[in-house]
Amino acid sequence: MAEPERTPPTRQARSWLAASLACVMAGCVHQPSKPAPSSSESAQTAPASASTTAGSDSKTVKTLQDLSLMRPFEGGFNTPVLHSQINGYIMIDAANYTDRALGDTQLTVRRADLTISHMTKMGWLIYGDAQIVDGRFEFKDVYLRKETSYLGIVTLGNQQEPFGLEQFGSFRNTTFLERATTNALAPSRSIGASSTDSRGPWIWSYGFFTAGTKDEGRTQRGVALTGRLAYVLKTDGGPYHLAVDYSTRRAGPENDQTFKSAPEVALSNGNDFLDTGSIAGSNKVQRYGLEAAHVNGPFSWQAEYMEAHLQRDAGYPNLRFRAWYAYASWMITGESREYRESNATFGPVVPNASWNGHGGGALEVAARLSMTDLNDHDVLGGKETNLSFGINWYLDKSVRLSANLVRALDLNTPGDPDSGKHPAAIVGRLQYQF
Repeated sequence: MAEPERTPPTRQARSWLAASLACVMAGCVHQPSKPAPSSSESAQTAPASASTTAGSDSKTVKTLQDLSLMRPFEGGFNTPVLHSQINGYIMIDAANYTDRALGDTQLTVRRADLTISHMTKMGWLIYGDAQIVDGRFEFKDVYLRKETSYLGIVTLGNQQEPFGLEQFGSFRNTTFLERATTNALAPSRSIGASSTDSRGPWIWSYGFFTAGTKDEGRTQRGVALTGRLAYVLKTDGGPYHLAVDYSTRRAGPENDQTFKSAPEVALSNGNDFLDTGSIAGSNKVQRYGLEAAHVNGPFSWQAEYMEAHLQRDAGYPNLRFRAWYAYASWMITGESREYRESNATFGPVVPNASWNGHGGGALEVAARLSMTDLNDHDVLGGKETNLSFGINWYLDKSVRLSANLVRALDLNTPGDPDSGKHPAAIVGRLQYQF
């Protein structure tokens, strides 16, 4: 006799996760229990109750499956008059901290993004991107872009400076919910002119920048030269990515620098353990970075090291800050992370089989270790070492469910009541893009 077909555990887990998510979004609640009926009443109503419950459960499961397949505005949409493409995404986070009860979970919209793009007849791309980030409205990328014969891809306007593998890549494609604390040392968005090009295995980006809009609560000042040079080594075991980064910025008088980073958990209680505040006399900063990454089928790893050197006037001592992270990931379902040679970053994960209400999607697990040290001489911005574990379920190219566990292994923040402790948080996210 043939053995009955069994549902794989991964499919059962994904089905349960989708049903739970849909239930939360639909507003399912736990009903209070009712007094137990008498034995005679139980005997009379048991068959009917069982039949009713089975039918109700079947309808509930069907409703949850339908909800898990909803994709409003999928693929974005075109405006009828301007013939522009509109896209966007939303990230909804829930976090719980070790010093709070399980019922005290914070729920917030981490990011809500809307972009509009239009290609002119002259070959220039007009691009605008605005976000609500933790309740703050920010303009992100607002630029003109064109591919040229001699300078590669030229970008004019407010844009991300080419520095760092995580920082230069899209926030939507990061393996973990938040970038590592190393982003405290990386430059943010600025107004300027940049070029990206490649020759063989070499890929480079460079640009000249001035001030910019507020980005993740940070604002650049002064003028800067920033560049990134990457080398891609292709082997039978997958590509290796190696890169160096450099940036020099002169802020000018009365434009003191500030370095800060959230503790790899955006839904914090307001404490940025890493925060130098305004550093007196810091009118020039030089940044250095090293990058390495490798993808071998479903396995991948990547690491970065950064330093920031501040030259100060008025007799203040110069400062040196440093940071690094390293992580590894495994796509359990066999997919592979997409490496984009156009700008030497990683693209989105696309499942081999999309979620269909019963199974499908891509599963990924990852672990990361990071350290950032902003303590030097008279500046005590904090030193933090974190260990993070993450799991991602990519239902399709539009929907991603993720969970991270982040724990501080070492926290040296003089004057902060959390210094010397080991705070931890569990964070979940629903991400939908169209």
